[in-house]
Amino acid sequence: MTTRTCPECTTTFTPASPRQLFCRPECAHRQRQRKYRQSIQDEELRMTGHVDRSKPNSQEAMAALTALYEATIRNLRSANKRKLATITRSFEGRLATAYEQLNESAQAVSRAQSKADELQRSVKRLLHENKQRELSEQRAVKDMQHLAARVLGLHSDANTRLDKTSAAIFARRGWNTEMGRS
Repeated sequence: MTTRTCPECTTTFTPASPRQLFCRPECAHRQRQRKYRQSIQDEELRMTGHVDRSKPNSQEAMAALTALYEATIRNLRSANKRKLATITRSFEGRLATAYEQLNESAQAVSRAQSKADELQRSVKRLLHENKQRELSEQRAVKDMQHLAARVLGLHSDANTRLDKTSAAIFARRGWNTEMGRS
């Protein structure tokens, strides 16, 4: 490959592309800055109309240029202040809206958590009641079995038969009411 010499720092380098003129981006930046400053100076001289005047005229030109710069800076500051105020108001509005949404979300989460806690307590209470009901039913079934056995035993001891209604209840339960059978 061919080598080139950087026009800014006079270092020889191998270009990465055929269009590369400078060895580093810093050298290219320095060159652009130099051209930019020169163009500003040329513009100032063109605006003031004083290219080569005597010292007093250059002082007048400098005062005029200073006044021009100050006016430009004032205009930029006022424009930037207006832009900044507009952007600030916009962001403040967005921030307030986001804060309200966040607050509403937090309240909704809090309400949902309260409802979840209440539902959890209700579920626990219902589970406890259901367990108590099941235990009560189991006790009632045992008591009924005990009473039925006792009734059958009494009828067996008395050598009497059960009435039809009681015998039908025993038959539905699968209990034998006939004497001598178990």
